[in-house]
Amino acid sequence: MTLGYLGGIQARQHRIEEACATWAAALNAMDGVRSGRTRQAATDMRTALSPLRQRGIPQIADIDRRAAAYLAATA
Repeated sequence: MTLGYLGGIQARQHRIEEACATWAAALNAMDGVRSGRTRQAATDMRTALSPLRQRGIPQIADIDRRAAAYLAATA
């Protein structure tokens, strides 16, 4: 959860590449975990990246795809 929160802080500071790297680690750690807090972290990732999705940045697309897949798998 800490990595999810840290990524959010980095994103708000416009440090998107760092946020994506942090969120990638968070999603790795969340593998196999089902909880409301982890689902909220994945939702928060997607929300933070929403305005940036159309820019064609591979890291953003990867985190968005992985967070969406996590939410679908834990629904």
